[in-house]
Amino acid sequence: MTKSQIISFLKKTYLFGEVSAGKLATAAKFVKENTFEKSDIIFNEGEKGDTLHIIKKGTVKITKYTKDGKTKTLAILKEGDGFGEMALLTKEVRSATVEALEKVVTVSITKESFEYLIKREPSISLQIIKSLSDRLAKADRDIKNLALGDANSRVAYVLMDFSEEMKVLKFTHQEIADLAGLTRETTTRTLRHMEKEKVIRIQDRKIKISNLEKLKEMCL
Repeated sequence: MTKSQIISFLKKTYLFGEVSAGKLATAAKFVKENTFEKSDIIFNEGEKGDTLHIIKKGTVKITKYTKDGKTKTLAILKEGDGFGEMALLTKEVRSATVEALEKVVTVSITKESFEYLIKREPSISLQIIKSLSDRLAKADRDIKNLALGDANSRVAYVLMDFSEEMKVLKFTHQEIADLAGLTRETTTRTLRHMEKEKVIRIQDRKIKISNLEKLKEMCL
């Protein structure tokens, strides 16, 4: 990306959206563009981290290892989402693994550069706090859905989370099951029921929302 393209992208992000144009030009000097192919591991759970990524294009999967050595999907992140914020705030190792679900382009900034920037633009640190607060609020909604929702509402909630930005969902039944807190078998039955009710359409392992209003009604 050119410098002007980087500035334009940063202005649209949750982290740099409130930063003045002049200071964005300074920030642009510190960010790096990265490209990852499908199935690339961007970083692994347990690795030392010092970099924040913001997704410019594509989707990534956040996973964590279970006690029996299997992996569980914690989240699917899309364009505009960021990951690795904790690396800027703590000395802890990476708490999860991030994998590219398709070709992914990110812009990244290191902890050292970030600390330099927030000394000159305090609004950036406030945006980090806001981002983490938003994630806590979403986690609270997720917990409510997992605790009170039936299979239909849990799966509907997961699909709704991506329906505005992604017209076609390319997630596996297991990934949806992990996000909904269900078994793969129950998730498959639920998706088939939704398809029968013409809420979604499944074709070539892709899910398309057919009736958004009815999907909303199925959520808690």
